[in-house]
Amino acid sequence: MSSGADGSRLERRAVLGSLLHGTCALAAFCAGCGPDWREATVLPPSTDAGACGVTPGSPGEGWVEVKLSEHPALREPGGSVVVRLPEALLDVVVMHTASGCFAAVWHICTHGDCSVSYVPGEALLECPCHGSRFGEDGRVLRGPATRPLHAFPVGRVGDSLWLHRPR
Repeated sequence: MSSGADGSRLERRAVLGSLLHGTCALAAFCAGCGPDWREATVLPPSTDAGACGVTPGSPGEGWVEVKLSEHPALREPGGSVVVRLPEALLDVVVMHTASGCFAAVWHICTHGDCSVSYVPGEALLECPCHGSRFGEDGRVLRGPATRPLHAFPVGRVGDSLWLHRPR
């Protein structure tokens, strides 16, 4: 850690950046634009045939396009990416869970303001801050988190995935 005027300024910037990130995540939930923590949608496990065959609707119905050409890691099972679309208030982990099956969950742990990471070999997401674990469908597998990650329906049309973001 640096000391002196320049080090203090850098430390303040890091703290303010972290606070801004947390404030934006909280605002997305509290402003009525994000999922309600108390009524988080938990989808069936992504290995279920129903989760592989979601038919997306129109952007006017809240469907948001994620082009596979912009996220090549999603072309293979086990691949995942963090997709941040501020204009759609989305900050999600999108996962290619099985051949042709995809899942998307909120990227921020429900226990705190930490970003979860996908562990494809174990079919789960893990929070590095306190060790919470979540299934690919967002359900809590291990605490301290008690609320699931919000899960978003995902459909595929051609070379694009479509995530449903309720309005």
